[in-house]
Amino acid sequence: MSTTTGPAPETTDQQTPAPKSIVRQPVVRRRRPGFIAMAVALIAVGVGANAWLYMSTGNREPVVAIAHDVPMGAQLTADDLVEARIATDPVLTPVPASQLKKMIGKRTTVGLTKGSLLTTQSVTDQPLIKQGQSLVGVSLSPAQIPASQLSPGQKVNVIHTPKNNAAAATDGASGSNKNTTVQAVVIEVGKADNSGDRVVDLAANTLDGATLAQWSANGEASLVVVPSGS
Repeated sequence: MSTTTGPAPETTDQQTPAPKSIVRQPVVRRRRPGFIAMAVALIAVGVGANAWLYMSTGNREPVVAIAHDVPMGAQLTADDLVEARIATDPVLTPVPASQLKKMIGKRTTVGLTKGSLLTTQSVTDQPLIKQGQSLVGVSLSPAQIPASQLSPGQKVNVIHTPKNNAAAATDGASGSNKNTTVQAVVIEVGKADNSGDRVVDLAANTLDGATLAQWSANGEASLVVVPSGS
């Protein structure tokens, strides 16, 4: 029995090279003390700002403030007042917001500006017309009243300006027209009509009230504002 022997496989001494492992070199990061210090400083500033904001907002109290300019002697309405929040300060004594409704209807003792705080000293329950005074409505033309706006509480002088100067001189010589000036206080200023005339309510002593009414009826009254402090 014969055995057929095939060609022997070729042998080679060359072998497939094994894959090389990639060794990553560690990245050495340089520490920068300046950046670290800056970051710490920014964090400290942020923490401090948050603490200040918390303290400043946490100690705020609601109070009554003025919504727009209000003249002296005016009667306060709901539209004149707003609620505001301010930081507590023992020097300030504003009216608490809880008392806002109680302030409506009171009259101002001084002129109040927009954004100012309302205090108990700046309002009163007392009427502007005092005992022994009369309230008189005096009709005035644009030529008999100052162009500047009048405000309740202003002191004024009402000057007798008779239309007939000759008659006024005769009356003055006879002594029948002794009073030519009357002191008064503005209580209310009416709106101008189509001709520009307006009625100004004045408080004067009872004896001068009748005189003012007569001057007004004859159109012989002119109003002069008295400087503040006079």
